[in-house]
Amino acid sequence: MSSDIHARLDGLPGFPVLAGRRVRLRDPCPGDADAVFALFSHPEVMRYWSSAPMRSRMQAEGRIGEMQDGFARRESIDWLVAARDDDRAIGSCTLYRFDARHRRAEIGYALHPDQWRRGLAREAVSLALGWGFRSLGLHRIEADVDPRNEASRRLLLSLRFSSEGLLRQRFLIDGRAADSEIFGLLHHEWSPGPPRRR
Repeated sequence: MSSDIHARLDGLPGFPVLAGRRVRLRDPCPGDADAVFALFSHPEVMRYWSSAPMRSRMQAEGRIGEMQDGFARRESIDWLVAARDDDRAIGSCTLYRFDARHRRAEIGYALHPDQWRRGLAREAVSLALGWGFRSLGLHRIEADVDPRNEASRRLLLSLRFSSEGLLRQRFLIDGRAADSEIFGLLHHEWSPGPPRRR
């Protein structure tokens, strides 16, 4: 069973694109650099992130290259969250750190503040979770958040994640220490609706 996740990743015919009611999860392309920079340079988005905000568009171009390379190596699935109506990138959602032996992965996500409080992050993360459990056969998906990030904590709890503990001063960001709260979701705890393919 431990080799199934790698076999399933290797067997993907292309980048998995998932469609929800209001958002799509799609692959990044060079034309998304401005949107990626707008996302990861925004101080509110990066307030609780484990790295400093981007300072140049070139960093966004590099990030897109890393996202594409991660999929090419089947080490991560870095989706951009795009609006269904115009395909404009408004966020990101990532499955990464695949552990085939234990059928485990981690999830991360970000949404531009212009799109907050509309339920779009929940829709995007739900799509990624459903794909990970169904298509990869994952047993467990983890997330870590800064415990001060109440919006992210509420999102995970609403998706049936359990808070499993606090790792003190796990990250150093611009010289400041930040804690990390670990959340976990098991396959049998997940109750998704079926995602629609592109």
